[in-house]
Amino acid sequence: MSEHITRTAPHDLVRQLRALIPMRALSLSESLVVAEQQANRALALVGARRPGDSIGWITGLPRTEVKLVPRYKMDRISGATTFARGRYIVLINKGDPFPRRRFTLAHEFKHLIDYTSAATIHAQLGRGSRQHRERKIEEIANYFAACLLMPRAWLHKAWERGIQEPKALAHLFDVSIEAMEIRLRYLGFLDEDTQPVSAYFRRALSPQLSDSWERSAV
Repeated sequence: MSEHITRTAPHDLVRQLRALIPMRALSLSESLVVAEQQANRALALVGARRPGDSIGWITGLPRTEVKLVPRYKMDRISGATTFARGRYIVLINKGDPFPRRRFTLAHEFKHLIDYTSAATIHAQLGRGSRQHRERKIEEIANYFAACLLMPRAWLHKAWERGIQEPKALAHLFDVSIEAMEIRLRYLGFLDEDTQPVSAYFRRALSPQLSDSWERSAV
């Protein structure tokens, strides 16, 4: 349930968000911390106040052009970001459902923010595997999008007010149920673990170590 209020971003929003990035190779956990800081700062700078608030302000950023592209031209992807002729071009799959388009725009915005520093900050991701590194970069962008659309503090507030069904929360935040469930699990609101309490304090000992201990005890 998006709020129909047109918000505008400061002209230097991207610069301010880039200033939060340490200019060195970051671990995955460090990148996720920075992503959440950037998402929270962006929301504050544009004056977002409630779940489902529009992120249309991204389309009005300087040197940024967001294009909706027919599904058949997107080669089975939801979005892409590139830089050409002095402008960032963000492509969004027009055929995707509204919540997916919203998430994709937020995801691609993170790629735009990181565009000038990606080679440096992602240098050590993937342990030498390009494919693994790309998956980690996508994971970071997904996390940023989740933080932008489903801020931790706002979810806590909604949960405390009794809105605890993933479907209801997804409707409130204008995201897919799948995206909401992933976010709720990450933040610990949903827990499908049925292990007994004692299992959390049981150290897993490999058979090799166990055999070694038994032999030394004889």
